[in-house]
Amino acid sequence: MGVIPMKDDEGFRKHNQQATEAAAVELREFVADIEAVDAQMQDLQRERKDLFTVVKSRGYDVKALRKVLAERKRDAAELAEEREVMALYQELLL
Repeated sequence: MGVIPMKDDEGFRKHNQQATEAAAVELREFVADIEAVDAQMQDLQRERKDLFTVVKSRGYDVKALRKVLAERKRDAAELAEEREVMALYQELLL
């Protein structure tokens, strides 16, 4: 079988140009949306930092609070198993 030549007329070039322009518009929209989300994330990170500042100013142990928050995100069964293993290790080392 031979190679079929690509169409190369004005209509085909116009179609390709329109497709390229549509892709560029779509890409610009994606970039704008991502940049907006990034800005929101920065605002939320600033708010989180401010909350930790308030927590610290009230005398709470921020390091301990961070550990509590990290543990609350974890699966309860997995965390319980880890605690059991740690208790066993501590008992063996005493």
